[in-house]
Amino acid sequence: MLIHHIESGPVETIGYLVADEASREVLIIDVPMQSRERMKRWISDHAFTAVGIILTHGHFDHVGDVAALARDLSVPVHIHPLDAPMLEQPASLFPDLARLVEGMRADALLEAGEVLECGRLRLRIIHAPGHTPGHVVLYEMREGVLFSGDVLFHSSVGRTDLPGGDYETLMQSITKKLFTLPEDTVVYPGHGESTTIGFERAHNPYVLEYLDHY
Repeated sequence: MLIHHIESGPVETIGYLVADEASREVLIIDVPMQSRERMKRWISDHAFTAVGIILTHGHFDHVGDVAALARDLSVPVHIHPLDAPMLEQPASLFPDLARLVEGMRADALLEAGEVLECGRLRLRIIHAPGHTPGHVVLYEMREGVLFSGDVLFHSSVGRTDLPGGDYETLMQSITKKLFTLPEDTVVYPGHGESTTIGFERAHNPYVLEYLDHY
């Protein structure tokens, strides 16, 4: 498994290229604004073939270049049905910034428990709402990695003050779903540095405060 990250856009959003070196296939997780050309160049330089784009959620900073990249690579775009409207109409939530984002209709709608394949890699879809209603995270059990989008960060959690966000739902997603994964699971978030499930379970101040009160 080869993981390459590209940080881009106005809020330093991270998109991931997840490749199986044996098959030379790559899945793309989130496509931040101004990331399209760098993603295409990395794929070309490594002689990989893109097989799909998975969006963790529909916020403008994670879908910024997805329509153009999908056309360039001729690959399907996957998103959870509850966040599909944001992908189709980015300006509905962020009228100022999202006017710079091209909307599109997803090619496929994700379901909880679904497994997407990339060569020998198997990425399981976990529905983890709270930041947005249709937020998903992706877990590769054999490699022990989790792509957490904007649900869980290093020593932090996703914001819940935007439309569709809900604090209790987010905390339930983290404590009841993500924290059931093995402690050594490496977490690759949509912003900032990577972490592990074990570290966040023991040290994340937001989660510890929630567990202390609830």
